[in-house]
Amino acid sequence: MASQTARRTRTAKKTARPAAKKVAPKATAFSKATASQQNASVPTIIDPGWSWDDGLPLAQAKQIGNTIYVSGQIAFNPEGKLVGKGNMKAQTRQVFRNIKAVLDAAGAKMEHIIKINTYITDGSKFMDMLEARGDVFGKNPPASTAVVVAGLAFPGLLIEVEAIAVKP
Repeated sequence: MASQTARRTRTAKKTARPAAKKVAPKATAFSKATASQQNASVPTIIDPGWSWDDGLPLAQAKQIGNTIYVSGQIAFNPEGKLVGKGNMKAQTRQVFRNIKAVLDAAGAKMEHIIKINTYITDGSKFMDMLEARGDVFGKNPPASTAVVVAGLAFPGLLIEVEAIAVKP
């Protein structure tokens, strides 16, 4: 009986406090999503701050709850220059650096990736891609799909990877 009384007292104290005033965070193109945005049921755009993509009608990622959907990442560095022309391993490494940058902007890590889809333009370089990808994930690879395609959005691209990550 005493514990019920104590519980009621704590509950009464909680309801007696004035409600916290909700203030929307200032949105900037390069800000990380706030905790309230990440837990909301409305998708939040994740922007790693690259200027080369500002004119493109896309989000580098969207987050809803604790799930982050990373758009297909290509082998462009933060300045928008192609990395590793003709070199699948170099392009794959750059793609995963970009995925990491996007996840960093969302407050997530590479180990939070649960699924990737990979698109390559040259099936004969599949093993090179797997080797470079293995350097990223080691013994804990995500579920994955790989598809050979005729081409990608920009000349010189050999690979594009999209990812889904879930923060704990």
